[in-house]
Order: sequence, then structure tokens, then C-alpha cells
Amino acid sequence: MTGLNEEELKKYVKDKDTWIRFLYLVVFGIAFYLSSLLIFAASIFQFLAKLFSGAAFSGLAEFGDNLAVYLTQVTRYLTFASDEKPFPFAPFPSKK
Repeated sequence: MTGLNEEELKKYVKDKDTWIRFLYLVVFGIAFYLSSLLIFAASIFQFLAKLFSGAAFSGLAEFGDNLAVYLTQVTRYLTFASDEKPFPFAPFPSKK
């Protein structure tokens, strides 16, 4: 941001789209945190299933895979690598 004059800076700070993006960042940051907790819970459940039954649940593994793709989409949006909003503004990822 070298060479910005005061007028340009005021224009950027007052940009409504930037502030809307900030609100989305907060919402998706919370979604990322909750999704991470969900992944941790699913991994513990999968471990216990494997420990006591000898096999993990394939449906839960598929959900975990889809959730990992979702977290990638959220991360890309949060870091400005993408402007595409993830779920619920787009379909939830599915590898089917």
C-alpha cells in the first residue's frame, strides 16, 4: 500500500463491499471452527468404531472427506484465494 493518498485510503475504508466481506469472514471463521470440532468428534467416533468393531464406518468416512473439501473452500475464501462463498451459498461438497 505504498503511495496511497488520503483520498484513496478513505475510499477503501468506506467501501461497503469490503465491510460485507468482513462479515462473511467472521461467519465463515465460526463455521471453520465448528467444522474442525466436528471433524475431531468424527475421528474419535471412527477410532472407537475401529477399536470395538474392527472397521470404521464408510458413511462417516465419506462425510469426513466432504467436510475436508468444505474446509478447503472456507480456507480459500477466508484467505482471499477465492471469491466464491462456500456452503450455504453453494452446494455442500459431495464426491458422489
